[in-house]
Amino acid sequence: MVALISVYGVAWMADSFFDHHIKLLKEVLGQTVTAYPWAYALVAFFTSKLVNSQAAAIAIVMPMALSVGVDPVLIIGFISACYGYFFLPTYPSDLACIGFDRSGTTKIGKFVINHSFIIPGFIGVISGSFVGYMIAHAIL
Repeated sequence: MVALISVYGVAWMADSFFDHHIKLLKEVLGQTVTAYPWAYALVAFFTSKLVNSQAAAIAIVMPMALSVGVDPVLIIGFISACYGYFFLPTYPSDLACIGFDRSGTTKIGKFVINHSFIIPGFIGVISGSFVGYMIAHAIL
C-alpha cells in the first residue's frame, strides 16, 4: 500500500510541478547548459530526481540541450547521469525496500540524504558517466 501511494503521489506531484513551471525551467536549464556544457550531466541528474523518471528527464533535457548547441557526443556520453532516483529516498522501490527490510540494514539515516542507496547510487552514476563519456569520445 505504501508503494502504491508513493507511486501515484510522486508522479502526480512531479507532473503538477513541471506542468506549471516548464517554461521557466527550460529557460534556466538552457542558459546553464549553454554556459557550461558539462553541466548537462548535473541537469539530467537533478531533472530525473525531480520527475522520478529517466525517460521524462531525457525527454525534457535532451531536446533543450540540442537546441542550445550542446555536442550530441557529450549528451550520449552522459546518458547515465539521468539516474537520480537514489538521491532522495522517495522512489517507491526504495521505500518498499526500507519497509520490507526487517534486519535494519536498509534505512534512512538521521538526515534525509544519508541512506542506504546514496553511495552505491553515486558510484554507479559517476562511473557510468565517466565510462560513457570516454566511450563516446573514443568512438567518434
